[in-house]
Amino acid sequence: MEFQSEQVSAIQRKLSFSVSGQKVTAELNRAFNSLQRTMRLPGFRPGKTPRKVIEQRFGAKVRSDVASDLINTAFREHAGELEFFGQPQIAERGDVKSGQDFSFAILLEVRPELELAAYTGVAVDFPEVSIPDDAVDSNIQGRLQGQSVLAEVTDRKDVQAGDKVLAEIEASADGEVVHSHPGTLIDTQAERYYTGLETDLIGLKKGGRGKTLKGITFSESAQLEDLAGKTFDVKVKISGIQAMVTPELSDSVAEELGYEGGAAGMRAAIQAQLEESANGQARNQARANLLQVLIDANEFEAPSGLVDQQLKALLEELRIQRAYSGQDVRNWKPNDAEMADYRNRATFAAKASLILDHVSKAEKVEVTDAEIEAKYHEIADARGQRVEAIKGYFEKEDAVEDLRDRLLEEKTLDWLLERAELNTISAKDAAAKAAPAAKAAPTAEADSGEDLSKKSSADLKAMAKERGLKGYSKLKKAELVALLQS
Repeated sequence: MEFQSEQVSAIQRKLSFSVSGQKVTAELNRAFNSLQRTMRLPGFRPGKTPRKVIEQRFGAKVRSDVASDLINTAFREHAGELEFFGQPQIAERGDVKSGQDFSFAILLEVRPELELAAYTGVAVDFPEVSIPDDAVDSNIQGRLQGQSVLAEVTDRKDVQAGDKVLAEIEASADGEVVHSHPGTLIDTQAERYYTGLETDLIGLKKGGRGKTLKGITFSESAQLEDLAGKTFDVKVKISGIQAMVTPELSDSVAEELGYEGGAAGMRAAIQAQLEESANGQARNQARANLLQVLIDANEFEAPSGLVDQQLKALLEELRIQRAYSGQDVRNWKPNDAEMADYRNRATFAAKASLILDHVSKAEKVEVTDAEIEAKYHEIADARGQRVEAIKGYFEKEDAVEDLRDRLLEEKTLDWLLERAELNTISAKDAAAKAAPAAKAAPTAEADSGEDLSKKSSADLKAMAKERGLKGYSKLKKAELVALLQS
């Protein structure tokens, strides 16, 4: 077999093959003989159908199958060691005929050989980290709200929004009582059974003989069949008011929340946590800025197959995040504008990975087995699982090398950042100048904005509560991380 490899462009390689006529004849004979042994046609005994008849009826199919076998065999033998992206494309293909050479050519998308401009000492914007006092106050308040308890209101008699009201209810129509309850707790913020009555309770007072509210229409969703979707006059007598009470920050409350040093210790610890988080976000933004600088300084085309791989991974990650946040992803499909944005991000990620691969090889940056082991421990801690289970998962899924590649990209990116000239800029300017494709930075931390896996479950739940997210209370740590990153 004759074989020739030709570089068509920076990202395309053409593989040309020519199979000898002798080999073609042998393969055709093998295929026809095999078919002849098993063929059953009317008028002929099994295995005795003349080859001429078989060629007339099935010749085109046999020649097509032989051509495919010859192409696949030749490609495996000569391109097995080549790294390529996407599906190989048949560029040229002759006819399979007995005694004649069979020629064909295959086009592959390959990794481009980069010649990068200087990649050390480049100027990179690094966002300034500053944690204002009100950010600390807001965080503390969010944690205190997590300790709120329902308590009887004693300092006022009027009902306010958000209260839970213990009330005697009597609903009537045309003077006839349709529904009554001697004492039920009604939530003025989100009531399941008396939906439609909640806001009308606001402003009423506890005690006395009660008040009749005229023309109250209950919601169709009210979980009382005799009231849902109907209008009644409702007599309400309030005997109790309860409200969520948030404790004030004190030494004892801080210690109950697990902070040493009382209130001052809690404030200092939260200040440090916010600074650590902000520093992580600033570093990740600087990483994205650095990649953008290197991409802008080096003109090259990313293989479309590599971009497609990055796009597929990005869409899968978005689906997982949406699922964790409670959205139905079964019919989720990005619109054209979203897909254009995602493809831009995937192109950024593809180019970034090519640059990092080039730098890691040029500078001999490597990931050690000890670093792989440390990552297993980190993932195990984040998921609350045994290290052996994490290692077993990666080995079973044949994903150890994928993990190594990911860590190599992160390590190379840190190597570059350590050798960059960092220009500290204000957070406002950083937001305005943020790398357009920063969301596509190829590291876990860069994707999420901060390494949430290092936080405790309690901290993650506090963050979820502060952001007003729903359904977080029963999630595991890994699920909380995914929810907060969505």
